[in-house]
Amino acid sequence: MKAVKKFRFEPFRRLSLFLQRTFESRKTPLWTKNFVFINISNFLLFFSFYLLMPTLPFYLADVFAIPNAQAGLVIAVYVLASTIIKPLTAFIADAFDRKTIYVFLFFMFIALFAAYIAAATLSLFVIARILQGFAFGALMTTSNALVIDIIPKRRQGEGIGYFGLSSTLAMSMGPLIGLLIYDYFDYHYIFYGALIFGTIGGVFAILIKSPASEKSRKDAINLDRFLSTKGLTIGFNFVFLGMAYATMTTYIAMYGKELKVWGSAGMFFIILSIGLIISRLFSGKNIDKGKVLEMIKMGNIFAVFSFFLLFFADKTPHSQSLIYYISALTIGLSYGMMFPSFNVMFINLAPHNRRAAASSTYLTSWDLGIGLGIVFGGEIIDAMGISSIYAFAGLSTMIALLYFVSISSGYFTKNRLR
Repeated sequence: MKAVKKFRFEPFRRLSLFLQRTFESRKTPLWTKNFVFINISNFLLFFSFYLLMPTLPFYLADVFAIPNAQAGLVIAVYVLASTIIKPLTAFIADAFDRKTIYVFLFFMFIALFAAYIAAATLSLFVIARILQGFAFGALMTTSNALVIDIIPKRRQGEGIGYFGLSSTLAMSMGPLIGLLIYDYFDYHYIFYGALIFGTIGGVFAILIKSPASEKSRKDAINLDRFLSTKGLTIGFNFVFLGMAYATMTTYIAMYGKELKVWGSAGMFFIILSIGLIISRLFSGKNIDKGKVLEMIKMGNIFAVFSFFLLFFADKTPHSQSLIYYISALTIGLSYGMMFPSFNVMFINLAPHNRRAAASSTYLTSWDLGIGLGIVFGGEIIDAMGISSIYAFAGLSTMIALLYFVSISSGYFTKNRLR
């Protein structure tokens, strides 16, 4: 009799829990003014950075007359510097006021755009890249921890998704505007634009008022203060996904010129941003429902398909433009699902007072992949042609998928703290 009663009322109990969670979620506002300010400042930070990304290979070739392989190294030193500084920043951001650190680093990052304009030699340009790489890497670790302090716990997945959308939209819109400036104006106007947009972002950074965060100042100094050791297994996935993404952001404009696609390479980034927006509309809420692993698997499958599709674009002369732009949409969909999902995985593997260390691991893994992708991409283009880097990207995402299914998903389920 008791079993029958339980069976009858179980659906009502589940409905009650669902309604309760929905009501509590609505009572907890996500879009506070602090969340809006940090999203705007984050968007403008990434926007100013990505204005330069697709045009730097052209700039280095035209101004300093260096080959693609060497240009890839010059671009990659930025990522190397960014990767090196993140663990140290994690230690500082977990011990001191994150908002103060964030604002200081923001204006340091912006000031270094002026150094690009002043750099008369390749050596000076490389020094400016390294210094700005340090500032950018430190900013990423601090901002990722700061936004977690601002987002309500019940809406973490959704909040991280929207915060990630601000950066991923900038990753697509920045190159678009950068390429438009490149088509009609002098290179220096790209640097001026980065200075202006970055400064506006710095103003919004100042306006942020963050709640007090848990500090770990008195804890013993060990590796976990700099990198989340539990996140290293998951980080392996992100390295291979970053390698693939780097081939797209850095060399897709060159590939579009070779294919002679209709429209412009800038159109690629518009369609990419549409894919990112569409995916973020459903990925954040699915993450909050516990579907983190499903979002990553689906996104990774889309990524494998997308990069191999790009590889075949130059082998289908009558469909090159169509394939080129379809790939932009599916890459946007794939990474839009994976970015917030991986972020939540790293955060949920670490205690609250190690948020910056978790963010450091997430971002360091990504930067390592980006750097390797830029370097390998330049070498592959010189040796085998530009389309070959997208076969390399497809293989990279396939390795990531196989590793995730066989190792990472089970590891996360076993070791997650929340």
